[in-house]
Amino acid sequence: MELLTRVEDRGFPLDYLLSRIRGKRACLVSDWNNMMFSGNALEYLASSSYRGFVKATSPEGLRRDLMKEYRWIYLRLNRALLGVLSPFFLYCELRTIYICLRHIKDGAMSKTGQVLFDSLLSDEMKDIFGKGSDISSTVREIEKVFSGLSKTFERVGEVFDHEGLRGFERELTVRYLVMAAGDRLHPLMKDFFVHIIDARNIISLYKFMRLRPGSVPAFIPLGSVSGSVFTEIIEQNDDMRLYRLAGLRGEGPSHLTIEGTLYRNMTIFLKKAGRDPLGVGQILDYLWRCSIEAMNLRVLSYGADIPKEKVSMELVN
Repeated sequence: MELLTRVEDRGFPLDYLLSRIRGKRACLVSDWNNMMFSGNALEYLASSSYRGFVKATSPEGLRRDLMKEYRWIYLRLNRALLGVLSPFFLYCELRTIYICLRHIKDGAMSKTGQVLFDSLLSDEMKDIFGKGSDISSTVREIEKVFSGLSKTFERVGEVFDHEGLRGFERELTVRYLVMAAGDRLHPLMKDFFVHIIDARNIISLYKFMRLRPGSVPAFIPLGSVSGSVFTEIIEQNDDMRLYRLAGLRGEGPSHLTIEGTLYRNMTIFLKKAGRDPLGVGQILDYLWRCSIEAMNLRVLSYGADIPKEKVSMELVN
């Protein structure tokens, strides 16, 4: 079964597509702090002065606008670029799958149609959520589909039986990242997933070292951080080594500082990759910046009544 929508190669010239993407990229917010402190950010974003792709402010609307923009790009990719970038799009669609599963669990089947309307998931995948099955059966269907993609996903549904939906979501995501990082992907795509794995490992380390829950966090392999380094940081309680891995200097950063730095590291990496004349880097850079645009707008929406200094700490520039 195809997991993503199959599209015909419409023959859009690469130069045309990259030109459109450069124009769209120029419409994104370039300096979030300056925009926020110079006036009412939400009023600006609702005005004609803002020319970006986002039109909504609710969490659901922000995601819908983001997926519409991803769909716009996806439908204009030639066959070669689709082959390279499909792992990114499927990674993003994991979130769609999880939202639909939560609606099914809550008995809100009608809401899945709204979520799937702009999704890039194939019709066969969408049908899984429209069968009216219970949550356990739907999880098994998803396991079956992903197991056809790779043996990595075999028996992933068993995690749902023991840890519930949240555990299943975590495990499916981890297995997808491991599969992607281990596949013969385009070098840039492989590096992208290595960055994602590193970020997840670093954040889980930071949370563990701050909260010290009973169980040690699970290590995700195939990133640039080795399992031995991961273990040593825990055993030696080596905060400074963890901060260096995250690209931070100084003592006692907050979780927001760690997370924001990791996002910025990815942005810097993809900005350099965007100089790739063959187009993959430019497209991936734009897709990533769109996700940051939506994320920052969500922060501004939630933080409308919070002091700007606190809100600015959560923004990724």
